[in-house]
Amino acid sequence: MVYKGSQFVRWLMSLSLILAGIGLVWGISLIPMLSGQNAGFRFVMGEGAGQSLSWKVDGLTLFFLFILFIGQGLASLYAFGYLQEYAAKGKSLGFFYVAWFLFLGSMYGVLLADDGFAFLLTWEMMSLFSFFLVLYEHEDRQNRNAAYIYLVMTHVGTVFLTAVTLFLYAKTGSFSFEVWANAIPSLTSIQLNLIFLAFFIGLGTKAGFLPFHIWLPYAHSAAPSPVSALMSGVMVKIALYLFFRLVWLILGPGASWWGWLFLIVGGLSAVVGILLASVQSDLKKVLAFSTIENVGILGIALGSAFLARSWHNQAAMDLALAAFFWHTLQHMLFKSSLFMEAGNIIQATHTRNLERFGGLLKVMPKTGLGALIGIVGITALPPLGGFWGELMVFQSLWSNTLGLSDGWGKVFMPLTIGLLALVGGLSLATFVKWFGISFLGQARSQDAERAREVHAVQYVPSLILSGIAVLTVLSPATILDLINLPLTVLRLGETIGLSSSLGKPLSISSAYFLILILLLGGVMLFTQRGAKRVTATWNCGSPLTPSMQYTATGLTKPIRILFSKALGSKRYVVRDFAESRYSLRSLNYEGRIKEVFEDIFYRPLIRGLLWLAAQIRKLQEGSIHLYLSYLLITVVIVLFFGR
Repeated sequence: MVYKGSQFVRWLMSLSLILAGIGLVWGISLIPMLSGQNAGFRFVMGEGAGQSLSWKVDGLTLFFLFILFIGQGLASLYAFGYLQEYAAKGKSLGFFYVAWFLFLGSMYGVLLADDGFAFLLTWEMMSLFSFFLVLYEHEDRQNRNAAYIYLVMTHVGTVFLTAVTLFLYAKTGSFSFEVWANAIPSLTSIQLNLIFLAFFIGLGTKAGFLPFHIWLPYAHSAAPSPVSALMSGVMVKIALYLFFRLVWLILGPGASWWGWLFLIVGGLSAVVGILLASVQSDLKKVLAFSTIENVGILGIALGSAFLARSWHNQAAMDLALAAFFWHTLQHMLFKSSLFMEAGNIIQATHTRNLERFGGLLKVMPKTGLGALIGIVGITALPPLGGFWGELMVFQSLWSNTLGLSDGWGKVFMPLTIGLLALVGGLSLATFVKWFGISFLGQARSQDAERAREVHAVQYVPSLILSGIAVLTVLSPATILDLINLPLTVLRLGETIGLSSSLGKPLSISSAYFLILILLLGGVMLFTQRGAKRVTATWNCGSPLTPSMQYTATGLTKPIRILFSKALGSKRYVVRDFAESRYSLRSLNYEGRIKEVFEDIFYRPLIRGLLWLAAQIRKLQEGSIHLYLSYLLITVVIVLFFGR
């Protein structure tokens, strides 16, 4: 592969990688500097805080900056190789790189913002430039529709965020987050709850909570794979970061139903997300719905933390917060890696349909290795970090349950634990399908037969992400020190000491690795002994063909049957018999999954809005007499109420 591009593009890519390296070193070096401190560094542009743009770096910001540095650096390296296919087709890369770096800059701006105006400005920039990236392959009509759905949904959220920002400004006369926090005690409970709901809808839309999640599978399937890796691995986490910055730190503990809302919505998001992921045949849509599932798990952790805070259960709150930050880091590593592997498969086969893959592990072994490590992590299998994150979520929920004396909480908390266990099982089934259908067995199409391993620049970033994920469990103390930074801020300066309290359980993962190595060594030793005989798979004397393998649809059919009501699954079977009903000539099967949220909620809502717009349009009939009557009525109303 010949890598083309202007000197400017090469300079930008080098700058991105340098920033990633600096960020990694800078983040680790600031751990001892900021540990135990609530205050960080503040920068103000203008006359004064609250009336100007202000930026702040503290422990909470630093943790997410650390994630952004790693995610953007490796995604940029991957994009450098991935986009060469577009350049070979004559598509300009200039627009992509401009939007890419402005998107990165806006995410940095959101994380650093310390006032409402800077937050809204950078938030809108992040939404706008990510829309341009999703729209990059605009020649395809489906991609244009997906980008517009994303743009509409993200601006629905922005409406709520703008409204609450202007309300707080009107109440305080300042955009400063600190001034807002000081003014919260003067608000009524109704005002406080409405502000929370506005934040929940505005930020939850970007994060991908139900029922605001519908943009996510469309946008991720339409966007180039580097964009999907960055949006899923980093951008949705920034929305979750703002729940801490704007709700936890500014609004305070609040009512206990805030935590229950996070817990219920998070649980539903996790279950629905993984259910929909399990029945998809689109390679990237599986990963997109899995992102909704993992955002749901993070929502459960948030709910557990908010409830523990309102119930003054310090141990459960610490566990929930630690679980949130640990799982946030792990999901960024694994999901970014999997989107990169998906991009490699798509470029090698020129299709996203799982039914057309198979046998790719033979021709794409390095891509397959990265995908396998990512799947072990994303399905929360030990010893990788996904297991330890979900284990801490379980522990926090159980600690909250033990802290309750009676009431419905004693019922719903264990139910949430069971729900999380169900999600784990479904996740394993989903990614067994994703990996097995793609990489194992025989090639199901000529596209899979012609596939070849991609250039090293496209599989090395995912392997680096996998390596970082392995290091986090081999040496968890450093990561726990990093997690201690945001926890110190959220506990208002009180040091938690996670390295001592959680480092010992997590260090057990090193023993898991040793046991795993010993088992693998034993298996290899015993399998090398004796004579080998390599032969074709026995198929009752008939030659084995790809059509005899499990399909992606067939592998998850039990899930579709068991959850048919929730999924709205329908099947259509057409049989062509010969002379009798016992002699079948051919059979045609088609299965469909109903778009439940779109059919039940969004399409009726859109029809209602269109009807309302049509009624309002009748007010403008083009008659000068009608317009004069409007003016007369307006003058009368103004004179009446202006007295």
